[in-house]
Amino acid sequence: MALNDPLFATAPTIEVGGQSYPLLQANLVAMTMREALGGLSSLELAFIDSVQDGGSSHYAAGPGSPLELGAGVRVFAGAHEQGAPEVFDGQITAIEAEIRESQPPVFTVLAEDRLFALRRKRRAMLFEDKTLGAVITQVCGDHHLTAEVREGVDTTARNWVQADETDLAFLRRICSRFDCDLQVVGSQVQVGRIGHDRRALIPLAVGSTLIAARITADIADQVSIVALSSFDPAEGVSVLSEKDAAGFGPGRGKSGKEVLAEKFSSVTTRACRFGPLSDADGDRLAEIDGQRRARGFVRVDGVARGDGSLRVGSWVELSGINPQFANQYAVYEAVHRFDAQSGYRTEFRAECAYLGASQ
Repeated sequence: MALNDPLFATAPTIEVGGQSYPLLQANLVAMTMREALGGLSSLELAFIDSVQDGGSSHYAAGPGSPLELGAGVRVFAGAHEQGAPEVFDGQITAIEAEIRESQPPVFTVLAEDRLFALRRKRRAMLFEDKTLGAVITQVCGDHHLTAEVREGVDTTARNWVQADETDLAFLRRICSRFDCDLQVVGSQVQVGRIGHDRRALIPLAVGSTLIAARITADIADQVSIVALSSFDPAEGVSVLSEKDAAGFGPGRGKSGKEVLAEKFSSVTTRACRFGPLSDADGDRLAEIDGQRRARGFVRVDGVARGDGSLRVGSWVELSGINPQFANQYAVYEAVHRFDAQSGYRTEFRAECAYLGASQ
């Protein structure tokens, strides 16, 4: 491929052990990088496992190859020297060799990001009188990672029990309870409310950067009020909290709650799954549950031209589509793919609490 070939220009740059190898770039068959809420991105790189030497073929990934278990691997969404954003930084955790009939052999590496260490450590532990941010900071520090806890994360001090869970499963559980997400960037774990802060704003337009999309506004799971009932053992009293399912996150227009009031009827859902709670915790969790439900009112499954900035936590702004759906959406899942047939594409899922008014 020539340097001015669009496919060449969007091919990812791969570094293994801090170095870029021309043979790896030339032999790359396909790349897939997946990320979702809760962190731990995964990477799959497939290479032609063949090299010509003096007219004979040899395995390219033989002894002495940099593609070995434990090697560090980074992927950039394009030419690194031209400032392409990094989409993966992790460590090779599995390798595969594949023989195919009438085709050259393939060597595949599988890698996971720096949260891999948290997935491997299991323990039982009590964290007494700590905020959510303090617990995350302590666990991340045990793995030589720093935590960036953003505004909007719950700040109430509580007791937390890690009950025979991996560190990653524990952090995912307590973050999910308060509608928070964690993602690793370099050696930093970023923690924030889902839909509160945008990682980047990506305009996607039909006919240029947006290749395909299916967008659904579904009223079935929308509610008007979340009523949470529990019991406070410290005070010996029952807890009943009622909060509106208010819109939360990017976008503008009518929320699911507003559509229910106009076209259907008000719906109250009862949440009884949280166990013993204080009155203040009941109010907070009822509010969060309402916001979580509201944010899922409009969802998009899309495919865009490859963009290294289109990541979990980014917002996408869709244009050129039906005006009811032209809005901003918070991305909660992304898959970055590259192959010789389709080039570089990014698949994504995103959500918005609002349905725009038709023009």
